[in-house]
Amino acid sequence: MAARGALSHSVGKGGGLLMFCAALLLSACQRDQGSYGPTGPDNGDNNQTTIEATFSSIQQNILTPGCVNRGCHPPAGPMSLKQGEAYQNLVNQPSAYGMPRVDPGKPDNSALYLKVVGDARTGARMPLNAPPLSQEQIDAIRTWIQNGAKND
Repeated sequence: MAARGALSHSVGKGGGLLMFCAALLLSACQRDQGSYGPTGPDNGDNNQTTIEATFSSIQQNILTPGCVNRGCHPPAGPMSLKQGEAYQNLVNQPSAYGMPRVDPGKPDNSALYLKVVGDARTGARMPLNAPPLSQEQIDAIRTWIQNGAKND
């Protein structure tokens, strides 16, 4: 409690609002921590479909349930992965890591692929605060990028 009091004192009158906003931001990617099954989020229905190495399959089975719906890359965020926006926000776009987010034909030079495999060059593994993607999901992303990252 002493630390909280010191923090509130150091931020002044708006400290309560600042503390609330900070807590909200820190918890955004911790919502809906459901486990991932071998091909996507395990919602208990056991009707999991195989992920194909196409953008539409990756969007439907990985990006929407694991990135958008979890609150990490929502439509109003700086890097929306919402259907209809994700492709433009990923392919041939610069990342903060000195490489494109997705470099068509080059998964080992694509921040998206390196993030999901946990490569230290791109910081924390994604999805953040959640189980890692299955090998099938990772392979689909790698193959999609290797095959030219088409918007299919």
